[in-house]
Amino acid sequence: MGALCLLTQAPANAEDSPVAAAPAEGPEIYAAIYVLGSLAKNRNMNVGGDELSTTVHNGGGGGFKAGVFPAFAGYVVGIQARSFGLGHGVTASASTGPSGMQSGKGTLLAWTTMVSLIVQYPGGRLKPYAGIGARWASSYLVDAQFTKGAVSQSGTLRDTSVALQYLAGLRAHLTESVFLFGEYKYFASRYQWGGSLEPSLDLRTHIIAVGVGLAF
Repeated sequence: MGALCLLTQAPANAEDSPVAAAPAEGPEIYAAIYVLGSLAKNRNMNVGGDELSTTVHNGGGGGFKAGVFPAFAGYVVGIQARSFGLGHGVTASASTGPSGMQSGKGTLLAWTTMVSLIVQYPGGRLKPYAGIGARWASSYLVDAQFTKGAVSQSGTLRDTSVALQYLAGLRAHLTESVFLFGEYKYFASRYQWGGSLEPSLDLRTHIIAVGVGLAF
């Protein structure tokens, strides 16, 4: 009878077993801040329908980013959001056009918010990654001064435009939670400001960023 009682008290299925199942692994989440240097390509500015030979001076800036690599994707494919600001001096030298003397200058300040698809190698301390992203860029051309013949435009100009980026980088973990990273990014956006001369600029720049972050 004692043996029979023990048998009848045995767990009916695995869920009743006193041995707990191993917890499922969660996503890899990270956040970081960084500074950047922006090495811009010279692209002609359009002023009143005419292209002016333009110098886009190298600039700098900074930003922050956060991302997640879910467990179901093997920590290989993830989503990243970032916001960053950069600044460039822009100068279109004086020249003679169909309407007379023409020139332009200003300080470009842009704040961009991006959402990117990221692919990484889920290694140990070193995690190389690459990605592509798009979203909106808000730009201001501060202290703008444009002239085309008898028409002039000045002040602070504003525009919101689509921006694209291609990036590649490396995260190096100092500890399980703290990491440093370096990153290269190719950034492109077309700024079209309003006003009497409707100046516009295709910005194409190579960005180098370095920063520090936390992984959770």
